[in-house]
Amino acid sequence: MTEACELLVNARNSRGLLLFGVLVLFVPVAASSIELPGAKECFACHADRDLKREAPAARRSLSVFVDEAVLSGSVHRGLECVACHKTATAPHEGRLAAVRCAECHAKSGAALREGVHGGPRAHARAPTPTCAGCHGTHAVTRAASLGGETCATCHTAQVNAYKESIHARSRRTGNSQAATCGSCHGEAHSLLAKTDARSPTYHLNLPRTCARCHADPEIAERYKIPVANVYQLYMDSIHGKAVARSGLLVAAVCSNCHGAHDIRPRNDSTSRVHRTNVPQTCGGCHAGVLAVWGESIHGREARAGNPAAPVCIDCHTAHEIRRVEAEAWKLEIVRECGNCHAESLRTYRDTFHGQVTALGFARVARCSDCHGAHEILRATDSRSRVNPANLVVTCRTCHPAANANFVKYDPHADPENRGRSPLLYYAARFMTWLLVGTFAFFGLHTVLWGVRALVAKRRGEAPPSEPEEPA
Repeated sequence: MTEACELLVNARNSRGLLLFGVLVLFVPVAASSIELPGAKECFACHADRDLKREAPAARRSLSVFVDEAVLSGSVHRGLECVACHKTATAPHEGRLAAVRCAECHAKSGAALREGVHGGPRAHARAPTPTCAGCHGTHAVTRAASLGGETCATCHTAQVNAYKESIHARSRRTGNSQAATCGSCHGEAHSLLAKTDARSPTYHLNLPRTCARCHADPEIAERYKIPVANVYQLYMDSIHGKAVARSGLLVAAVCSNCHGAHDIRPRNDSTSRVHRTNVPQTCGGCHAGVLAVWGESIHGREARAGNPAAPVCIDCHTAHEIRRVEAEAWKLEIVRECGNCHAESLRTYRDTFHGQVTALGFARVARCSDCHGAHEILRATDSRSRVNPANLVVTCRTCHPAANANFVKYDPHADPENRGRSPLLYYAARFMTWLLVGTFAFFGLHTVLWGVRALVAKRRGEAPPSEPEEPA
């Protein structure tokens, strides 16, 4: 009899109609003698807001009130109570067996067992994730209707961070394509831990996950995303190649720079990619470089609030970061320095070093060879590579025979600046006037000679000639 009752309970479920028909044919007596309780019988008790049951383990009473209006608005509104709560009598005795959602939702149940919410790791946590925890108990909603508030039940800190992100702000302004939890982490039932190589948020997979939106030119144009081809730029960078070609888990991906949940626009002062925060962000991986840069003139000026002080992205760019050993980068960085130090670049280009680099050769001294790369200091600083006391050592990097006389060479000599190079200034003025005087004298001589020849021709005289040299 008990087995027949259990089967009949299942028959009330929409998915058990076939089984119900079989039971009607083969167990007519049992079916006619048992009438399963309907919603009306259940609500005779469970509509009472004060109805509770004792929970000895928790040492407290739990409400078993069911709001009929809420139930009628759920996706289960067409089911009888006994479809989920297995009982053959109303009222029933004792606590009913736990609801097994997988009996109807087998596909979701199988996916859940493979994911982070239903696997062994989930059951080892407290509280253990349950179907009702996400979908609700009687007010069951479809997965498509679940939002960040559902995830916040367990992941409060992450959802709160997301609420302040550019993605959440965009959704609040009507951008339905802005990323949500599911956009990055995947479908809830099959959601995998970020340490799982199959997860879309796994370190090596994250660039492709972000590229679903940030490699789409239509989305970039529609929502005014500043860099439309950011994914392509990143994949061509030293970081992207380390991820795609070498599989390095230590190589920077999107979340290392922009954050995971609290992604903010670059013009937000709290953003990790705001220019004032960029050094600390890059320093998360490049700690040694950050320490050296922090003591440089650039680092000191940046800390003092000078907006013109260069930070990492000014020299290395943001996404298309290349290896510093590449010749193209070596030549381009000279022009990059000139963006701030225009006069120094002009005087450098007048030298042998500057003219050779302008021709596309990188085997001569560039800015960083003399001043350093990250450790740039004022020439008056005793630690500076261009301090007079250190010049011999610096020049010997390329010129082994350099001595005190050799370093008197001025790599930024400016013939236009009397204060910086007075001897060169006056020498340049002298040479200029000498050239002008020479051309003026011989120009006048040529004009007068031409006039004399023209006059002689009109008179019928022989043109003037140079006097012959004595034998």
